[in-house]
Amino acid sequence: MQLPPLPAPAATRHIIRAIRDEDARLLAAWPLLGRDDLVAFGFWVLSFVGIAVAALLFLQLGLPWPLAVVAVAFCTATLHELEHDLIHELYFDDRPALRQLVLFSIWLGKGSLDPWSRGRIHRFHHAVSGQDEDVEERLIGLGLPWGWRRALVTLSPVGSALLVPEIIRAVRARAAEGGPRLDITAPVWWPIMRAANVAIFGLPALLLTLALAGQAWAWAVIVLWVLPNMLRHSAIVLMSSNSHYMGIPRSELALQNQILDHWVFWPAQLFCWNFGATHVLHHFVVKQPFWRRTLAFRRLRPTLVANGMPTNDLWTFARANYRGTASPAGMRG
Repeated sequence: MQLPPLPAPAATRHIIRAIRDEDARLLAAWPLLGRDDLVAFGFWVLSFVGIAVAALLFLQLGLPWPLAVVAVAFCTATLHELEHDLIHELYFDDRPALRQLVLFSIWLGKGSLDPWSRGRIHRFHHAVSGQDEDVEERLIGLGLPWGWRRALVTLSPVGSALLVPEIIRAVRARAAEGGPRLDITAPVWWPIMRAANVAIFGLPALLLTLALAGQAWAWAVIVLWVLPNMLRHSAIVLMSSNSHYMGIPRSELALQNQILDHWVFWPAQLFCWNFGATHVLHHFVVKQPFWRRTLAFRRLRPTLVANGMPTNDLWTFARANYRGTASPAGMRG
């Protein structure tokens, strides 16, 4: 696929202005969308209510387990978006206790890396997107050719452990060259947090063992927690790692993403709030809640395309997400 010409700085400024103008239009038409704390709190409550209802229907009324998995996965996908916006401090700033409670509940609901650690690597991602030291995206497969390792990373966050040594080497090498440094400051309670992360990542294997041994409660937890989060994780990883580009010039905002909204991806998009399509907006304007970004995308898409943003560059799967016509020499699966 021939990618469109690289967007000029003027095009980047035009895109940013268009996003802000559309956000202002949405707020003028629907003022409630601007009450960020209230809307976020509503999404948080509704997500856990949805999980509770799905659990009740599954445990008491015989809801087929695949439907329960799908329902809970959509709820945890919403929790993931809330966590992301909280990392960027978009709401609850004047309510620190509520903010921490929401983050803690999301951590348990998602069953993934704690949000405080994820916050550090996500903010670093915005500084080094598409580079060797982009910890967040490389942990989910960016720049890795498709093979058993990338498949494992896509299915479970545990698979990312296989990539950690080479990513650490890249972070250290770029820091030694004078590049941005990842904030590795750890709170005094980090050993407890690390142990909790290890326990959460190891719990699915224990639950599977117990379920195979005939423990009905373990199967229920798998249906209502493990499988939904595997579905959510796979969806967001598939869309995120392939909507970003690898090996781009540093600090080139307009080269970091593509619009990935091909119809074939809709099953995955349903469990990550259409991330593949809309995430490009977030790189241009960070301070925009996920619900307004979702609503704004359709009207902004023509502007993005007209200003040089790639759209449905499906060859990115063959190029391991490197922007161009071929993968770098020497890549290994």
